Amino acid sequence: MSEKQLGTNAQSFSDHVCAGLQAGGLDLDDYSMLIVTDKNEVGLLMAQVPLSEMPQERTLEASEPIVCYEDRIEWPMEKDAALLPINEQQPASMCAVMFLSAMLTGSTLPAQKCEECEK
Repeated sequence: MSEKQLGTNAQSFSDHVCAGLQAGGLDLDDYSMLIVTDKNEVGLLMAQVPLSEMPQERTLEASEPIVCYEDRIEWPMEKDAALLPINEQQPASMCAVMFLSAMLTGSTLPAQKCEECEK
């Protein structure tokens, strides 16, 4: 058993995104999905932009990465980015569909700035 296992919500997010990308004929490996741990939290790190479509000088920022934790989605490269909560009103499956819709159309969901942080 792996010591890094996604929680129920993060696994649901992963399952929905992976199923959608596969149904769209896209290669999952092209999104560099990794299970990561930060401050004892386990999450799914993934690119929103396929690595095959990135410039020669790849930068982490260019892939528009996100991390899905059990209760939120973060944009780790964006300072003061607002978090996208995962809760009963906005379940992991709904969050996955939002990202998947953007990814299948060649777009990304950009980080929103936290209004409280900007004050």
